[in-house]
Amino acid sequence: MRTFTFCTLASLAVLSSAITAKALTSSHQHAALTDVSATAASRTALGPAIPLAHGLVQVQVTSVGTRIMDIVAVQLPHDNNHSWDDSLHAAAVLRSEILSKQRTDVDVVSGATYTSEGYLESLNAALDVAVPNAPKMSPTPMS
Repeated sequence: MRTFTFCTLASLAVLSSAITAKALTSSHQHAALTDVSATAASRTALGPAIPLAHGLVQVQVTSVGTRIMDIVAVQLPHDNNHSWDDSLHAAAVLRSEILSKQRTDVDVVSGATYTSEGYLESLNAALDVAVPNAPKMSPTPMS
């Protein structure tokens, strides 16, 4: 019984610190422009690492003017095979949707809601640096 109580308390402490860290950090402070190419007028920005229960989500975006040219998931939750598979799937779906629609107000991926929200948060912070006039997100769960 003591081991169970200790594990429960340790888990709560880790979760509490992750929530506190997320609450205390502003994503816009950590986004950074990582590359500017004068010849192609492209800009690449790295969004902040967003802490989740199963790991971090961090996204890099490349743009030309106001057009989103590429999105790379630099970090995804991977503390176990299930979260890694869900994260890879969510990142691929979100990348495809955002590149197609050229905006970030897309649906979160079912089964990967937190990863989707972290991805969009990191992406929007990166877009604020790379493309200051980019459309903002308004994620809605898929039915």
